[in-house]
Amino acid sequence: MSSGQYALIIIESLSCFADKQSNLVLDILNGQIPHENEKFPEGELNFAGAGWRGFYHCHASVGKNPNEHGHFHLFVHCNAKQGNSSNWTHVAALSIDNEGQPRSWFTVNQWVTGANWLSADETITLLDGIQIPDEANVTEKFLLAMLGLYHDDLEKLLLERDRQLTRINADRKMDDTLCDRNVYMLSQQSIELQQRLNLAVMA
Repeated sequence: MSSGQYALIIIESLSCFADKQSNLVLDILNGQIPHENEKFPEGELNFAGAGWRGFYHCHASVGKNPNEHGHFHLFVHCNAKQGNSSNWTHVAALSIDNEGQPRSWFTVNQWVTGANWLSADETITLLDGIQIPDEANVTEKFLLAMLGLYHDDLEKLLLERDRQLTRINADRKMDDTLCDRNVYMLSQQSIELQQRLNLAVMA
């Protein structure tokens, strides 16, 4: 799927939200008031069985970005490594501002989600396989299309994540670094969605 096709899905999703006088956050909360670290929706997003999982949550302290309402954690299905029971690996988090609009992508340390840890190269290979099922709901289509539209940016973020870990990990075991709660965010990139959509549609 081309960047232009991903962009059109995002535009269609935004139009759907606008028709309902809603946005990405209002739609996922469905009238509920979020409490810190509570996951939305209940049971997580399953992307119509396309091999992805995700949830939205808010928190007020560790790792919170300025002007952030909350963020989506997005996971892709993988073959669990020996000794780890999780069949999911964390790809990135999508930060959402107080107006319900995407503001940045970022990656986090392993302890944050507890998901199976894969190298950047292994994760990027899984990211290459994005499919957007017709059965997916509007929020799921929007998020999958965002992953597709920002594929190259996410690849760079994941590589920077691993470089950052290598720098931090110089004098100790990697497992100790992955569990270090003083190490939260590992890479970040701001989003100018309208500009990216314009470029993709005109390409």
